[in-house]
Amino acid sequence: DDIIVKTHFKPTPSIFQPQETITKDNQPTICELKGRHDPCVAIRGSIVCEAMMSLVLADMLLLNMGKKMEHITKIYS
Repeated sequence: DDIIVKTHFKPTPSIFQPQETITKDNQPTICELKGRHDPCVAIRGSIVCEAMMSLVLADMLLLNMGKKMEHITKIYS
């Protein structure tokens, strides 16, 4: 049987708080955003989200297999 799962994720927001950083010349400076600069993570984010869902489902299956000793002996013998 197939397991069909739909995943959704929220895009990363812009951070409008001033952040301390340094320049290429190692000089301290402040980085502040002005306007909307949300990155597009749709292409890479969906791949990461799908991979993470696969890992979680595999982990849950493995956890379920070890609940009873007879399941472990049935699976691995």
